[in-house]
Order: sequence, then C-alpha cells, then structure tokens
Amino acid sequence: VVKALCLHIAHDCNLACRYCFAGEGEYKGDRALMSLEVAKKSLAFLVANSGLRRNLEVDFFGGEPLMAMETVKATVDYARAHEEEWGKHFRFTMTTNGVLLSDENIKYFNENMDNCVLSLDGRKEVNDRNRLTVNGKGSYDLIVPKFLKLIAQRDKNKDYYVRGTFTHENLDFSQDVLSIADLGVDSISVE
Repeated sequence: VVKALCLHIAHDCNLACRYCFAGEGEYKGDRALMSLEVAKKSLAFLVANSGLRRNLEVDFFGGEPLMAMETVKATVDYARAHEEEWGKHFRFTMTTNGVLLSDENIKYFNENMDNCVLSLDGRKEVNDRNRLTVNGKGSYDLIVPKFLKLIAQRDKNKDYYVRGTFTHENLDFSQDVLSIADLGVDSISVE
C-alpha cells in the first residue's frame, strides 16, 4: 500500500547551495518543471495503489517547488476536486528555500499546505556559508523575514518546521538550533 508521494515538481533551483545533493536542484539532469499532466498521473498512481487507506500525503519538493507554483496550485485543486469521488483525503506539504515566497504564496501555503518545511541552516554566518543565491550572496537576510511572516500568519492547527542542515563546518549545530529558536521558531529540525 502506497500512502505518500514526494513529487519532485521542480528539477531546478534558484539557490546554489554548496552541499546540495541535487546538483543545485537539477539532479544531474536537465533543468525542468513538472507538467500538470505528470502530476495528475502521479496522483492517479497514488490513489490506485493506496488500497483502503483514506488519508494520503503529497510533498512538493525540488529543487525549489515555488518555481512551479502554478503546477502546485493546479495539482492541489485537482486532488481536492476528486477527494469525494476517490474516497480519499489529501494532506499536502511544501518544502521551500523561501526565495520566491511572496505575500500571495504565504497566504496560499497557510490555506492549502498542511505542513510547510522551511530551509534555514541556523546562524547567519552558517547559513550564508552554504546557502548561496545564484550570484554568490548569502540567503539569510532574504529568506528569514519571509519565513517569520509565514509562521506568524500560520494557523496553529497546521504544521511547519524550519529544517537546517549541519555539516563538518558547524559541528556546534546546537548553536544553530538556538539561533533559530531565538527567532521565535518553535518547530525545528537539523539534519
């Protein structure tokens, strides 16, 4: 029985993280965004292989999924429109680096995503050492205000967490956890 899908909706990214396992989001392949047709086929696969399970999960991942925001929205709409017919309930998660977060996207996330995973590595100097924009600048000052806005507007019944990555360069990552907590974030994962 299949209960969840991780849709690599964007094989592209707008950051150039030094440690990226996905080759800056393109997974050593062509940079591309998932079409709605492929997303629909993915949902059909999930539904067909979910057996009697009612609750299903779909995680929008990348690269940076906000680069394919129109496909994300259309996929969510399609799934919601068919939940009753299929006898299923979908729970959606979005993982984002935050660069493309806007007021409109924050509102959409908070209305439609049951969970938001926000990528931040902790202290400014730690984050900016590895999580670089394509022009080589750190991303901390660009993304933290957006993350804090999303969290402040988030319904307390919906999940979120800030997920950071630690490397051999910040083995004192407990300081990064404390730094994120000091921002007012209460749901943190450092991997």
